[in-house]
Amino acid sequence: MTLPRKLPETAVPWLRGAAIQRVFAALQKDGDEVRAVGGAVRNALLGEPIHDVDMCTTALPQQVMERAEASGLKAVPTGIDHGTVTVISSGEPFEVTTLREDVETFGRHAVVRFGRDWAHDAARRDFTMNALYCGADGTIHDPLGGLEDCLARRVRFIGRAEDRIREDYLRILRFFRFHATYGAGPTDDEGLSASVRLRDGLLQLSAERIGAEMKKILAVRTCPPVIAVMEGTGILPLLTGGVGRLASLAALKSLTEEVPEAGSPILALACLAGFVPEDAGRIARRWRLSNQERDAIFRALEGSAALLRAAEPAAVLKEKMLAWGRETALDALILAHARTRSAARNEADFMGLHGLCRSWKIPAFPVTGHDLITAGVAKGPALGAAMERLRSLWAASDYRAAREELLASLSGE
Repeated sequence: MTLPRKLPETAVPWLRGAAIQRVFAALQKDGDEVRAVGGAVRNALLGEPIHDVDMCTTALPQQVMERAEASGLKAVPTGIDHGTVTVISSGEPFEVTTLREDVETFGRHAVVRFGRDWAHDAARRDFTMNALYCGADGTIHDPLGGLEDCLARRVRFIGRAEDRIREDYLRILRFFRFHATYGAGPTDDEGLSASVRLRDGLLQLSAERIGAEMKKILAVRTCPPVIAVMEGTGILPLLTGGVGRLASLAALKSLTEEVPEAGSPILALACLAGFVPEDAGRIARRWRLSNQERDAIFRALEGSAALLRAAEPAAVLKEKMLAWGRETALDALILAHARTRSAARNEADFMGLHGLCRSWKIPAFPVTGHDLITAGVAKGPALGAAMERLRSLWAASDYRAAREELLASLSGE
């Protein structure tokens, strides 16, 4: 493979922007060097979207602050003790970190010192494809040979995989996420073997960190094969406390081009780890989800089960839209279809229901409590019972019965 020495022309528009070039110009003084690093360089080479740009420099943090402000840029000491300053140029934030090397490591924590050696800085990172740098002119700097891995879409740990994982066990999940997002072919043998051997280290991590990383994995459209590897190696059961529904997850992710809402990581979590609505509480506790996320999983599981057992799913879908709103009902519909699609059931029914969910104008119940009191219904239990009867009549009319028609039915009771 012939490796490029510079970013290709198609990959440099982000680097030529006035905002980032002002940062380079402000900080590259008195022999100090500045380079973009990590995700931006990797994604530029792979043709993937670039969301933010991190930068490294040989200048010390205080020098970064002073030079940025002297050039009219705003500098915020977001992590200055660890060498990071956020420089804001034309409203765009750039995290600039002084080169570092580890002196000692304690799990995810490390004692570091500032330095000027790019190879030492690169050696602190997790994967070779993340240890790539480029200068203001697009020149690629590859201290550890990660460029070939990047272009081959090979996710490989820097140095010994076991050493990198022991520094932070969350790197096991990052290994799978990066492979799902950027990888091609099978997972790296050494990385996978080390991840399996050290999988119990995941139990040392907080539920929040595991939940946040798993949601990132499940947001990736191409995650099902990686999730299958995690299941087969015993890593996924360690996290979910149960068996994963792999076929349903694959079916869900296959829907994302037709139905973008199917890309929701919370819906993927419900699809993968949920069997009955009550599972929502278990999932939320294991991954420390928010109450809103827990409720979304519960309703997706409850609503999908109701749709799958309904003789008239369109009526159930309308009921759920009225009770929960359009988007929540759509989640239940998508989950129900993922279950049936994994069993090779009919697509036409789903697309019809999806169209209904998107186009149905959700009506408002036309009768109020005041209407019933005016009609002579006594306050208290009788009022509630009458309201429920009218709601049932309204639903039986496919939500078409008008206020007068519903109130007229009271006279026959």
